[in-house]
Amino acid sequence: MTKYIICAVITAALCLPLSAQAQEAQQAPVDVAAAAPGNAKTPVTSKNLPLYLDEDLASKHADFSSFAKTKVSSLNRNHRLSKSRMQIIPQPDGTYRARYHSIDDQSLVCKVRRSKSKTIPYVAILSYKEKVYEAVGASPDACRKAEFIPVAIIPNRHIFSFKKGRWQ
Repeated sequence: MTKYIICAVITAALCLPLSAQAQEAQQAPVDVAAAAPGNAKTPVTSKNLPLYLDEDLASKHADFSSFAKTKVSSLNRNHRLSKSRMQIIPQPDGTYRARYHSIDDQSLVCKVRRSKSKTIPYVAILSYKEKVYEAVGASPDACRKAEFIPVAIIPNRHIFSFKKGRWQ
């Protein structure tokens, strides 16, 4: 019987600090993520609506992303120094250096936000990196067939507005 009493006393002594910690945990304030954006007292409007819930803005972002891909392919095709119109320069040592510019499709970043203007409800920014490629060869034809390596990166940023139902 004394063994049971001693075990009960030891168990109670060991559990006492644990119950005190449990009571402190119940009384301490806990940070919990709010289900509503911002302060719960303010009503949800289009200005404080989280971007992932603003379906209209998400739709415009998808629309702009499609527009941006078309725009970049047009910029690549019409560039003054595109691959089809590369610059070939004779070097003092008798070789030729070929150079062309190309926009890296993987570097495209599209950002769309609402505007305060009533006539232009959305503004978008298109950012990308334009790479400059070079190759060296014994002749202009050898340059065109040589392996081109990137030698420079030019960052670009364009601002577009959504006016009269289309991006400009």
